[in-house]
Amino acid sequence: MATIADGVNGGRDNFLLLRLLAASLVMYGHAPAITGGQGWPDIFVRMGWGSYSGDLAVDVFFVVSGFMIAGSYLRRRHLADFLWARLLRIYPAYIACLLGSAFVLGAACTAMPLHDYYRSHDVLHYVSKNIELGKGMAWELPGVFRDNPKLAVVNGSIWTLPAEVRMYLWVALAGVLGILSRRWCCNLLLAALLVCGLLAPAHVPLVPLASFLRLAGCFALGVFCWVNGKRVPVGWWCVAALGLLAWLLRATPLYPFVFSLALAAFVFAFGYASPWLGCLRFGDYSYGLYLWGYPMQQLVAHLAPQLSHAGNVLLAWPLAMLLAMLSWHLVERPVLRLKSISGVVQAKARSALGRLRTDG
Repeated sequence: MATIADGVNGGRDNFLLLRLLAASLVMYGHAPAITGGQGWPDIFVRMGWGSYSGDLAVDVFFVVSGFMIAGSYLRRRHLADFLWARLLRIYPAYIACLLGSAFVLGAACTAMPLHDYYRSHDVLHYVSKNIELGKGMAWELPGVFRDNPKLAVVNGSIWTLPAEVRMYLWVALAGVLGILSRRWCCNLLLAALLVCGLLAPAHVPLVPLASFLRLAGCFALGVFCWVNGKRVPVGWWCVAALGLLAWLLRATPLYPFVFSLALAAFVFAFGYASPWLGCLRFGDYSYGLYLWGYPMQQLVAHLAPQLSHAGNVLLAWPLAMLLAMLSWHLVERPVLRLKSISGVVQAKARSALGRLRTDG
């Protein structure tokens, strides 16, 4: 029976493609709200899955993220290296998106005179407040998208990033304490957090908002699958079995939990039990597509408010994909090359310390 560890050792996976599809699914899920509800209902809602496409896509992101971030820490086993790598992965593309949204997209779409727009405190506040990745975020820019069909929110997708960063801190804490590298300790911690989330959801550390709980659960599931990779089977038969069990339990309180297991089984079956589809060897455009998808959908709704949500997605997706490609090649990939700086600095510091001890 193939396991997740077998897939990891195989050296190939389809997670790049899966994340790109998930980012595209987020755009599909956001389209009804952006277009004012025009078009057919969300396909997953119609199928009775209990979640809409945007939520399912974000859950996929967090399962994959938990899995990969746990592996990232255990490969490095050094807190500074880990935090530096996470900082480079999250912030440069995010800051570029905030600045582009505030000073280019906002200026092009605002109903205010340009000199009034740029002088408005709310423009800089949009950038500075969202950089904090705190509980409260800035959603609107002055005079921007005010006449859109339903919402004036500039980028509704970024609400998940504060939760993502908090999950990184959990991994860092577990890693520093040695919990992450000990399977039984990590499983015990995950079980304790699950119980806390069920019995006292308002008191889960580093999870300050109720909306983060589901994301934290998906992330924890990904961490569990990395730590227990040698014991977790992978295959489409797992997806079918858990999917059938979830369907049988759909009217019970157990449904969300079993459905989450089925979703995780799908993630790893797609990643490791499918033929390798190396179609994204040029770059990882999923993060950029996620960041720019919502603003481009709002831009299309601003220019063509009569479009259905299918039309909105069909026009916005190529625009967002173009910006995602630029983000990867001009921002993300260049800064990711700086990951090695942390290791070089530490090596020089150790060497200097060694010389001081020798001289002493």
